[in-house]
Amino acid sequence: IQYMKKLKTENYKGVRDFYPRDVFFQNYIFETWKKTVESFGFEEYNASLLENSEIYKAKTSEEIINNQTYTFTDRGDREVTLRPEMTPTLARMIAAKKRELSFPLRFYSIPNCFRYERPQRGRMREFWQLNVDILNVKNDKFYDIEIIKLINKILLNFKATSSDFTIKINSRTLLNSVYENYYEFNANEALTFQRLLDKRDKISQDDFTKEYEKITDKEYRDIENINDVKVKKELDYINEIIEVCKSSGISNIEFDQNIVRGFDYYTGVVFEVFDNNPENNRALFGGGRYENLIDLFETVKDDVNISGIGFGIGDVPMMNFLESRDLLPPFINSTDILLGVMSHDQKVIDYADDVANELREQGKNVSINYDNKKVGDIMKMAEKNSIKNVVVIGDKECEEKKFEVKEL
Repeated sequence: IQYMKKLKTENYKGVRDFYPRDVFFQNYIFETWKKTVESFGFEEYNASLLENSEIYKAKTSEEIINNQTYTFTDRGDREVTLRPEMTPTLARMIAAKKRELSFPLRFYSIPNCFRYERPQRGRMREFWQLNVDILNVKNDKFYDIEIIKLINKILLNFKATSSDFTIKINSRTLLNSVYENYYEFNANEALTFQRLLDKRDKISQDDFTKEYEKITDKEYRDIENINDVKVKKELDYINEIIEVCKSSGISNIEFDQNIVRGFDYYTGVVFEVFDNNPENNRALFGGGRYENLIDLFETVKDDVNISGIGFGIGDVPMMNFLESRDLLPPFINSTDILLGVMSHDQKVIDYADDVANELREQGKNVSINYDNKKVGDIMKMAEKNSIKNVVVIGDKECEEKKFEVKEL
């Protein structure tokens, strides 16, 4: 006799199993996201998680392509990638249907994504992410402000308070003006300086100073203290956004000159939302304004540039944020009624089936247990599975054609 090797029960590293309770909480997050963004007029889109690899080689950072993608060759000798992000797919979809779409577009999606990276708090190899974009809108404060209002509303709809998180805002246009008009950086110097600012909170002041002096001999100044007309104009734009947001009740927004995000991707306002919990004091998510969304794709010559503003929120950091504040709702089983059959007599079983069908016609979700368990055992089973109501059908109920719904 040949015995098969017993398989381990552990799942693949960096992914999760979703038991009914886990699905309940994930659905709660997804439904809250959907309800909120749709209240702002956004429409849902989706696509396959398989994409041709070239789409990421052209539009995504080298680090993601070389180290973080799940890429393979299919049976047709085509190189395929499990999507690590949704934006390249969105760009392809917009380029393909640009003539048929009516701009501006308000699109959102909650795609399943894969990245091969070291699993840690807030990061998994498989995750879902809410992506929200307003496409082909002018670079003005109205849409920038609306996106910030939407972000604030999403977190408030999870019953968070304004003291739970901070929205930090900056601008690529402002930073570029600082680099050009104060520091007089070339492109490489600006990139090096930007990377230094991005890790400023993670290194000591001495290390920051040493690295800074390798880049420039200009005196370091906070942006607010740089006396340049162009810099001041861009800073005034950011401050105007902040003031409008505060006047509309968003008190937890502030300017932060160290908010960078994608150096090559974003072209205007950028923002990040920070968790104020000392035990999870990190960026939850972020986004910003971008241009040239579809410039990599074949389009007719008179096509105009597609710009936009958007953000993405991962389901893992969202769950961590809610769990740390006890903001998740109590688990509710989707089954409304557990119906226990107290006899193996076919007449009793037929009547129990009729009762279940009648309840289902009334919109109730009914689970039937045919194991002839005692009433107390049925009650315990319902309680253990968070089922709120119980019906028992035995000889008496079958004979009288009556039953009672017992609420736990």
